[in-house]
Amino acid sequence: MPELVDGGGIPMPPHPHRGVYFLANDGFLDYATAFLNSFRRFNPDLPLCLIPFADDIGELRKLQSSHGFSILDDRKVLDACDAVGRAIRGTPRGHFRKLAMWEGEFDEFAYFDSDTVVLHSADFVFDLLADFGFLTAHGDDPMTRQFVWNDSIETIGRLTEEQISFAGATGFIASRKECLSLAEVAERLPDVLELQPHMCPGLNDQPMLNYLMVTSGHRFASLYGLANAGVPGLALEWWGGDPIDTVEDGQVAGRHQNPPLFIHWSGSLKQTAAPIVNRSLWEAYGPAAAPGPSSTTAELEGPGAMSTCSFEDGTTQGWSCRVGSARVTISDTYAHSSAHSLLCSSRTEPWEGPRFALPAPPTPGQTYSLRLWARLAAGEAPTDLKLSVERHTSGSIFYDTVVPDTLVTEERWVELGGAYTLTHEATRLVVYAESVHGTPSFHIDDFTLTIADPPADSSGHDSPYGLMSVADGELIRTVLLKAAALGNGGPLRVLEWGSGRSTLAFPQLLADAGVPCRWTSLEHHRGYFDGELLPQLAARPGASVRYVDDGTATVNEPGTDGGRIDVVCWNRGPLHPQFGPSHHADRVADLDDYVAYPAQVSSGPGEYDVVLVDGRKRRRCLLTARGLLGDRTVVLLHDAGRRYYHCALETYPAGRFIGDDLWIGAMDEDVLSELLRRL
Repeated sequence: MPELVDGGGIPMPPHPHRGVYFLANDGFLDYATAFLNSFRRFNPDLPLCLIPFADDIGELRKLQSSHGFSILDDRKVLDACDAVGRAIRGTPRGHFRKLAMWEGEFDEFAYFDSDTVVLHSADFVFDLLADFGFLTAHGDDPMTRQFVWNDSIETIGRLTEEQISFAGATGFIASRKECLSLAEVAERLPDVLELQPHMCPGLNDQPMLNYLMVTSGHRFASLYGLANAGVPGLALEWWGGDPIDTVEDGQVAGRHQNPPLFIHWSGSLKQTAAPIVNRSLWEAYGPAAAPGPSSTTAELEGPGAMSTCSFEDGTTQGWSCRVGSARVTISDTYAHSSAHSLLCSSRTEPWEGPRFALPAPPTPGQTYSLRLWARLAAGEAPTDLKLSVERHTSGSIFYDTVVPDTLVTEERWVELGGAYTLTHEATRLVVYAESVHGTPSFHIDDFTLTIADPPADSSGHDSPYGLMSVADGELIRTVLLKAAALGNGGPLRVLEWGSGRSTLAFPQLLADAGVPCRWTSLEHHRGYFDGELLPQLAARPGASVRYVDDGTATVNEPGTDGGRIDVVCWNRGPLHPQFGPSHHADRVADLDDYVAYPAQVSSGPGEYDVVLVDGRKRRRCLLTARGLLGDRTVVLLHDAGRRYYHCALETYPAGRFIGDDLWIGAMDEDVLSELLRRL
């Protein structure tokens, strides 16, 4: 395989080998079959590996080819896992064999208990592993602590409250190979045995694994805890004991803020042949169900559903070419799975490529998870391909990168996958693949699309002030009005990082209330600003726009309401660092001027009455705002539930979390208390 290099010719590390483990034997065949059927429907290409719960796996081996999984059969590794079970429970227990996943074939991996049905792509989990060494599905919940620790654990001083309260449920674990090893488990086994009186009795691996995870030195979290902290759109574990109202075509009907990643029956909910509740899901995936994914396009009915294009029915399944001379045809020369792929040929421009219209109508805040596999046609020289979204709005078209430049060759299939969150109003969305340079012919195959609704507390278009909840929009409105009332009678001075609907709406509401203001807004993405805000600002008296990169500026005549909006705009393009490792360049983009601008032009602390932080680089913006605090300045942070902002909040003398997803800070606790009393 040719060496991967970045644009500067520096060798890049190989893509980590990712996959999923499950634990089963023939005594659990029916449940394992349901797991395999469901997993392969929503994860048709993700590598899968069986860890034998016991040595009787003859019947499971018969499913190996139809469901595409390998078997971890390293006797030395399995015996070492059995030795751990013997030390803790007095006899080898198959549950402890899940420790083998840290010795297996995958660099990054997820593990599912096999008494589950999987109802979602697991790809998003691997993006989270860029920030965490260990992830569980459920945890950070007082109700789960009883299944890990006895109350006496608090009395011995061996663990912090954070380590104790994590209490992750180990029916699902995601991790990286370097985070744990069987040698480390053996070395730490005396500590585990010493703590055993303080662990929940009767359980097998769960208390031990919790101890190993929280004391490993690696970051740990649960999907449940991340969702509660404000990470949007995560799929979660659903307990199989909660009856599900409607199941349609093997999926949970309706839209859900956090759709099911998997349904977990566990414990007394299981019977020998079938679970005692939610039988409709069992019937969709159990032993009598047809295995594997559909080979044709699945109609996407709404968020949480999945559309799959594998081109096995001989049609293009909705794919066409962007305007130009290129054409798409069904090919049997190469196939990522089965026998066919989609070939895009006769290209004369790099941007001519295969395209697929996403379901309408688009809703701001929705996240589209997009994935396909690409391979150059025979004889083509290696080149970079990328995946983008064409966004239509108000008669204009904008182009947003989902997967940046990725080297593709004729020798192997390469995955192009990422998530795209719609942050603006749009009338139509189209995903397309293109080359960065040149016009080679290329194949695509096994396209998947899933849509996740925005969280209920941040469904932005419900608020007239921006992508925030109605309650948070009203709180910011009230803070602005109260800050003006507490001021010295002059114009209210507001600084905003991140232009948007708020840049237009809040100054207007202040004008309507008879409050003069000087609103300064900083925006890093000129393309977004020019398309979404400039036409409206151009018609507003008292507005000015300055483009830093080319030094141009426009200033409108002052209005009669005493209000002014000054926008300073950089041309740094769309940045999506939250989309994971494939967007590393977005994370390290140079926004130094954008962050430091207020401090560079400021005459000193107290120049602003209110600072609103709602753009990129929020931690650094919060630190810059800290240096701008006057005696009565207040700072507002939107999306304050995201934990990685909290280290910057700790630098403020006074601060509170308010509303659905806001934080407010100030120099003085008394000033903050006075303002909050008025709220």
